[in-house]
Amino acid sequence: MTNIQKQELVAAINREISRLGSGNKFANKCGVSSATISQMRNNEWDLISDNMWLKVANKSDHTFSTWQIAETTNYRIMQKVLNEAKQECLFVPISYLAGSGKTEGLQGWIKVTEGFNYMLKCREWAKREFIENLITELGMEVPKGYTSIDKLGQIVINFFIERRNFKPALLLDQANSLKPSALKFLIHLYNELEDEMSVIIVGTENLEKEIKRGVQYNKHGYDEIDSRFGRNYIHLVGARKNDIALVCEANGISDPKTHTDIFNECTPITKKIGKQIITVVEDMRRVKRIIKREKIKLKKQ
Repeated sequence: MTNIQKQELVAAINREISRLGSGNKFANKCGVSSATISQMRNNEWDLISDNMWLKVANKSDHTFSTWQIAETTNYRIMQKVLNEAKQECLFVPISYLAGSGKTEGLQGWIKVTEGFNYMLKCREWAKREFIENLITELGMEVPKGYTSIDKLGQIVINFFIERRNFKPALLLDQANSLKPSALKFLIHLYNELEDEMSVIIVGTENLEKEIKRGVQYNKHGYDEIDSRFGRNYIHLVGARKNDIALVCEANGISDPKTHTDIFNECTPITKKIGKQIITVVEDMRRVKRIIKREKIKLKKQ
């Protein structure tokens, strides 16, 4: 089992213990010792076998995805950025190529991080649509009848104000799809909750380009958006050969030659990161399809 799977299960264990009332009750339910559950929760994993992890998962009705996330370089960058944003209540933009693993990084973090954390996958929404969908994602009902956009926005702001002592985090995936009016709402969220919550907007490279272009041409609101997000956009680096091997291993392909073949088939490019020249694959969706193809071949053998 991968560490990501273990972290995911620990988060599920904590939720179940909260529901049952104690670690002992959960251990009894699973038919394991309370010491084992304690070790799992405290990241003392060295002596815990995969069979024990699977036993606890089965007894707690936890299922793992058929596609397993691996701790690639991009994934680790995402976790570091998200953790720092959460801890310091930062507004952070992540802007990088489609298919690079941004969404997997967000989903992995939201599964294993406790607290008041919320994630919304955005579409081509203007301000009203964006706020209404955000209200729904936060577990509230959109008011019936006509309600002004300002009042709808205040519902969201009040929601986070009520939870500001817990450092809430809002993750907006595919934020490059949002219309300018929707992005501008984040200005008000920042003004009301600066240093009290984190907002991470994530999108393709167009997210940075559109905001910077808006600043350049003095479009209304863009300089304020750019300022509140620090004018600094987080970029990922791509998947190196060892990253592809990690993804293959996590998903049942252990042959090193196949790892290399998959890496080469995905059209790796050479790029400079700081002073280092590295060779990487950028499109992890293509990697995923090829790995699934190889798994089908293995089953037929």
